[in-house]
Amino acid sequence: MLAPCLTSTVRVLAARGRKRRRWTAALLALVVLPAIAFAAPATPPVADYASADLMRGFMLTVFGREGPKSSAMAGQYVNKFIDPVSVLVLDNSSVPSREGEVRSFVKLLARTVPNLKIAIADDPAKAQVFVFLVNRSNYRRVIADALPKGDQASFLEGNRCSTIMWNRTTGVLDRAYVFVLADRGDEAFASCLAEELTQALGPANDSDQLPFSLYNDSNDVGTFGLFDWYILSMVYDRDILAGMTQQEALTRLPKAIARLRPKAAAVAQLLASRQGLD
Repeated sequence: MLAPCLTSTVRVLAARGRKRRRWTAALLALVVLPAIAFAAPATPPVADYASADLMRGFMLTVFGREGPKSSAMAGQYVNKFIDPVSVLVLDNSSVPSREGEVRSFVKLLARTVPNLKIAIADDPAKAQVFVFLVNRSNYRRVIADALPKGDQASFLEGNRCSTIMWNRTTGVLDRAYVFVLADRGDEAFASCLAEELTQALGPANDSDQLPFSLYNDSNDVGTFGLFDWYILSMVYDRDILAGMTQQEALTRLPKAIARLRPKAAAVAQLLASRQGLD
């Protein structure tokens, strides 16, 4: 059975979700994402990434969607949160350290991604991103309790770690649920958390054409590294607006990349060490 506190919160979220769907049914765009299986990190290139590669990575991850047909429309635009993001951790796993790992990763994102205001929340009423930590044994049950029956719930239940996102208006993210298996081992958990939580913030598509990205089912990258930091940071650049089309965003990416270049070396070291987050 689910822990009483988690069951209560899930019920509140489900009721809140039904109410919001009645208010904004015509505006919501659904996105669901499966997780890749964990693999060891790839060796990063010695030099920084070429602008052409970064722009290509942005286009392949920010535009397009996996999952049910209902997610296709959202994939035509830049999707991002435009308000500060509060992350609530709902832990129903058997691994006590996992909530602390989520908190540390959220701090890492807050420290390294310019313009992304993200922090841990303790109040469900104030949260936008809900991270459900579960075991293999209760993964499907938590999804069933959190979401109404439908294509999206069935799709999520068929994956090991998943994310579902809702839009308030075109391109403006309103809410996201992230479901992460906590009892698959430390490396698999870290990989799954990094992929799902960062994709919940906007770059939601996977592509097998990105050799240095976590958002690739076919390579050996298993951590959130510099390439994906560039992608997420470009999404939250001040010139990249929610709802932009590919052509609109493409014209603004060179300046966004130029603003990130001076920070890249320090960020690369921090991502590699994961130290000094508290």
